[in-house]
Amino acid sequence: MPGEASASESVSAPTFVAETPGGASGIAPRKTPVLGGPGSAFALALTMFVEAVGYGVVAPTLPFLARAAGAGEAQIGFLVGLYAAVGLLAGIPFGALVNRYGRRTLVLVGLGCLAVASLGFVFAPTYPWLVAARFVQGLGATAIWVGSLTMAADLSSDAHMGRSLSWITGSWSLGFVVGPALGGLGSVRFPFFLYAVLTLVAFVAGCVALPETGRVGARTTLAAILRVLRYPAVLASAAATFALSFFYGAIEAFLPLFVDAMHVKRIGIGFLFAVAGLPSIILPRATGQLADRVGDVRLIIGGLIYAALLNGVFLSLVDAVPLWAVFFLAGLVEVMIYVPAVALLNRGMDRDERVLATGSHSYAFSAGFFLGPLVGGLLMPLGGYPLVFATLTAVMLGAVACLFGLRRRIEGA
Repeated sequence: MPGEASASESVSAPTFVAETPGGASGIAPRKTPVLGGPGSAFALALTMFVEAVGYGVVAPTLPFLARAAGAGEAQIGFLVGLYAAVGLLAGIPFGALVNRYGRRTLVLVGLGCLAVASLGFVFAPTYPWLVAARFVQGLGATAIWVGSLTMAADLSSDAHMGRSLSWITGSWSLGFVVGPALGGLGSVRFPFFLYAVLTLVAFVAGCVALPETGRVGARTTLAAILRVLRYPAVLASAAATFALSFFYGAIEAFLPLFVDAMHVKRIGIGFLFAVAGLPSIILPRATGQLADRVGDVRLIIGGLIYAALLNGVFLSLVDAVPLWAVFFLAGLVEVMIYVPAVALLNRGMDRDERVLATGSHSYAFSAGFFLGPLVGGLLMPLGGYPLVFATLTAVMLGAVACLFGLRRRIEGA
């Protein structure tokens, strides 16, 4: 079962982390390159970067496109969250497709969906067309997450899973910084045209360099899915991922409008969200190493407690410190929770079960990112931002309770 790594396990060479089997036959383990080598590492990193750009470009664009189309706050929340709601339908089925047709195929299909969706945003004349484009974007994102994370885990060793996957989460975070900055350029639709070009570049790179790491043709059974969903590490990772995505879904849907009311221009909103992504560029490698040494669950609990405290004082901070500092503090939430949550999900997991675990992760992320904006949109008329941030605090504390409840079972696995 997946569980915590030993605190004594470490490596000294930063460019080589995985080991190939060989101990049983008496042959010394052979070190292999990070994520399979420079070509596959670049293609995987670019894929995650591109997906994150699409995730981040929405903050300075989509709420304003929706408002220009006559959408109210609840409709804006639905539109933002729909991206993740698609994952609730597609996460596990995509996992089954990965086992059947391969990780590489699903990643390439996902990139194609992102290209189509970005062009849809460029030409969408009404709110329903925005909904359709957002749905296709959600399909593409889910396909990329399931395929890429599974492929990256296949190319990583259990002992250094956190350190290796930090390259993936770091690439995603870099895209999350670039995305909002890109979203602030030109007209409100222009960034999506640039994004379509970027996704096509990633598609070509994937065709050339992405390997196939799974057993193509493997069948997925309901019993296998249910078995994976009972693993305590999978449940703990899901609880943390749900809380994190609930937080960021609500933030992405309503903070742009909050800041806009403070007379910050779209390019400034893009800059603030870019600042929020900086911690996840600077710190993922250190966070991954810390998760390998002290344990994933301990690090996740610390991150959730930090997020709960931040939500409790968020509105007071806005009046006390510069906006960029507030957004930077919000960005720390992602790197403190997500890196160890992804590592926890994959440690010790059988390769054929790993894709199902990644599918469950997609469900957790999708549920949180859909419900965060949706619940936020319903609460705004009742209590405004104070009620929204109080709800975010409660969600974080609920996740802390779940992690404490599962921690002993994980450590004993």
